[in-house]
Amino acid sequence: MSASTLPYMKTNPKLIFFTDFDGTITLEDRALLTLLRSDAFRDMLDSIKTPYDECIEYLKKHMKLDPHFVEFYKWSKENNVPIVVLSSGMVPVIRALFETFLDDKPDDHLYIVANEVEGRDGKDINTEGGWQIKYHDDSHFGHDKSLEIKPYAALPDGVRPTLLYAGDGVSDLSAAAETDLLFAKKGKDLVTFCEREKIPFTLFESWESILATTQDILSGKVSVKTVRAGVQLAIFASFVALLVVTLDNRFRVLPASIHGHLPSHYDGYAITDITVVTCSSMNVFSNCQPSQESWSQVDKDLYLRTGWTSSAFIRFERKKEEELLPTDKVVIDLKISRLVPEYLEDPEDQGGTWEQRPGGLWLRRTAKRHASDSQKAITAIDVLFGADAVDPRIGWEVKDTPLLLDSRTEGLETRISVRRGNPPKTKKPVPRINENGRFKIMQLADLHLSTGLGACRDPVPAEPVPGQKCEADPRTLEFVERLLDEEQPDFVVLSGDQVNGETSRDAQSALFKSVKLLVDRKIPYAAIFGNHDDEGDLKRPELMEILEDLPYSLSAAGPEEVDGVGNYYVEVLGRGSTAHSALTLYLLDSHSYSPDERQFRGYDWIKPSQIRWFKNTAQGLKAKHHEYTYMHMNMAFIHIPVPEYREAGNYYRGNWSEVPTAPGFNSGFKDALEEEGILFVSCGHDHVNDYCMLNRDNEEKPSLWMCYGGGAGFGGYGGYGGYVRRVRFYDFDMNPGRVVTYKRLEYGETEAKIDEMMIIDGGTVKGPEQENQV
Repeated sequence: MSASTLPYMKTNPKLIFFTDFDGTITLEDRALLTLLRSDAFRDMLDSIKTPYDECIEYLKKHMKLDPHFVEFYKWSKENNVPIVVLSSGMVPVIRALFETFLDDKPDDHLYIVANEVEGRDGKDINTEGGWQIKYHDDSHFGHDKSLEIKPYAALPDGVRPTLLYAGDGVSDLSAAAETDLLFAKKGKDLVTFCEREKIPFTLFESWESILATTQDILSGKVSVKTVRAGVQLAIFASFVALLVVTLDNRFRVLPASIHGHLPSHYDGYAITDITVVTCSSMNVFSNCQPSQESWSQVDKDLYLRTGWTSSAFIRFERKKEEELLPTDKVVIDLKISRLVPEYLEDPEDQGGTWEQRPGGLWLRRTAKRHASDSQKAITAIDVLFGADAVDPRIGWEVKDTPLLLDSRTEGLETRISVRRGNPPKTKKPVPRINENGRFKIMQLADLHLSTGLGACRDPVPAEPVPGQKCEADPRTLEFVERLLDEEQPDFVVLSGDQVNGETSRDAQSALFKSVKLLVDRKIPYAAIFGNHDDEGDLKRPELMEILEDLPYSLSAAGPEEVDGVGNYYVEVLGRGSTAHSALTLYLLDSHSYSPDERQFRGYDWIKPSQIRWFKNTAQGLKAKHHEYTYMHMNMAFIHIPVPEYREAGNYYRGNWSEVPTAPGFNSGFKDALEEEGILFVSCGHDHVNDYCMLNRDNEEKPSLWMCYGGGAGFGGYGGYGGYVRRVRFYDFDMNPGRVVTYKRLEYGETEAKIDEMMIIDGGTVKGPEQENQV
């Protein structure tokens, strides 16, 4: 094909700029423009009923171009640099957006090569459900961008212009391979792929840098080869820097002044010594607090306050690297043993011999330079209790053997947990609807975990295996683990009484057990508290502070001016890359016991400040939720049921085995839930109730489902005619806007979905008349 027949060569340009649109020219990807050819997407596209012209108007309001692209467009037009947009989006959409943002109609200078739009089933595209995509070709993305560039890349020297390309995704790779220089957007998939495949690219954050480089290339200040060489030099420099850092980590080749600024340098504290100290309230010379500034103490009595007059604590000395003296040594290993631990020869080992400390502690320490940066260095220490103690924090390990101070620490199974090296930085998870439109929530109600193994209350059966003693926490967690693996939930709500305060002298140990299985499976979770969680040694603020810092936790204390601890919401984003919420989960603290036992006996209630917060938050989110082009659904979780759970005249399905212990005072929270469009609320608290009850509005239309989770833990009461522990699930199918709920049992019909029923359909509350559709 000759140059004269190629459309972009009409003006004999020296340079042609090809570019992606979505996320490259625009400031962010928009799902409507990045339509892929997959069955899952076709189902999703079929659910978009908005007329085409309304979609265009919506995009005009909500999309933004990189402001520097406008400057690039004007410069390129003045300098005979054609711009060719190669997109998996739709031509009329992109054209309309350019006309809006460039204040100029695309002409022979700005070309758009993308998919088209056509009427569906003979309808006008501006009617509801009247449009669909007409794909540019049969490739995976609906558009093989390289096909448009190949004729220009094949032109002979002297005629062939310089070809540049800008993109952000993997779909841009085929096009980029045909050009002379690739601009890849920072933080996007294209950069990751190019780095992995060793493909040269020039990084950009905005079109400002693209414009500057393109101007230099066109003017002859630099050549494409020079730019590429600069990129390769930068890659080589990065390799050299990485090599130096690696060598410094192993052999310490850099001076301390430089080493301190390296990413591998740990600027926190390293532990230089650990010991066990005992003190007595009867001995005036006994000091239960460290007297030296460099020494700290784990603020947990190793006897768990069981000694009449004596206590014991773990103390440790810690220093930053720059504070270390020539005589200081960094602890790189710790074991607990009655005898000297075995010493395993390791050519990379930096430690010396084992040093004994009280309580069966043995330490290995090293004075080697920069030892505090080693991943072997112990940088934090904690104390947990129980033979089943676990630590869900990333980088922490619980020692297998309890402290051997005396019979009390052995009986309490007092255990050491240590962290090595630089603590890893963890990001909060972002829950998202799966690509098939499904999302499953598991509600864990009333686990009632203890410090230690715990005692079973009303177990059914009494012995899980004939002759085997029932131990509450292992049996509870084995049940939960089985359901996690079988059901594979996307999100878990811990709806209160995770900790059985009465049997939790160390609430942290019990709380850690409640989330360890979730962390191990990388399942996001959120927790609220019940009336028993804070009856141990930690109060609500302290428990929530722990939860907020744990991996995969989305738990939050909530606003300080609102009554309670744990009033917050969690957004579950829609499928794909959308930033819009598909589900909103409201979680509220229902407190503990009545503050006015004389007038309202029993339990506390949702306070006016919480209702105000909930209503204001829900109303404030509505505008954002309306931007989501699919159905959005709201739900709520509390621990103590609202008084309306007692209305026996309502339809309900499931076990009503005990009188609901709802508050004696009705603060009106149920009405607030209905007013703000909550579809269902789920609670715990009453272990042997597991029903879902339907509330109807004044017109007798279904308005709200009120469900119980059912008690899951063997450390809490059961009984009432042989109650079997159970767990409730909520299975969302966002395609029809449907929610199905059911329960799973610990014993008996363990594979059945008990009382399975559809409670939401089409994004609205449905009554029992539609149960046969499940």
